[in-house]
Amino acid sequence: MKDQKEAVLNQFMELREAHPKQALKLLMDTYGDAMNGIVGKILIREDLVEDALQIGFTKIWKNLQEYSPEKSSLFTWLLSIFRNTAIDILRKENNRKIQAIDSSVYDSINFSVQPNIGDSGLMQKINSLDTKYKDLIELIYLQGYTQQEVSDEFKIPLGTIKTRISTAIKLLRNALNLLIIFIIAR
Repeated sequence: MKDQKEAVLNQFMELREAHPKQALKLLMDTYGDAMNGIVGKILIREDLVEDALQIGFTKIWKNLQEYSPEKSSLFTWLLSIFRNTAIDILRKENNRKIQAIDSSVYDSINFSVQPNIGDSGLMQKINSLDTKYKDLIELIYLQGYTQQEVSDEFKIPLGTIKTRISTAIKLLRNALNLLIIFIIAR
């Protein structure tokens, strides 16, 4: 599987200079289904999912030369573009049903050419938090909502949101410090 991912990356890097249409087609063929699944979990409505896919691939087309394998894996780059596009569409449609992202969205990180172990460790720590902290971290840091938007949607005072976020960050910091100490001690 790793060899296949490297082959896709190498082929993409070669094509994007001389044959950008083929490079885009390669990405659509290789990652289109995965992006469709990820966007579908955020937007749910099929028409919005189709819009997000079209807009996402248009953004990729316009920014083919911007991708750098030193900064992220190809899959992670695509995931960021499609996730942010889906969130933008969700906001534009004023379809502001605040919902937790299905954790399986993050399982797709396994498709990454260069899996980032730190990210999956962080997601494990986030998922281990109490629900009142985990939900806020997901909404604010992963889905891009502001603290005020979450406060308004859930009818929770803004001060309580800020306190819970602060507590969640401290809990994550402590959990990650313990993880680092454990790794160093091994």
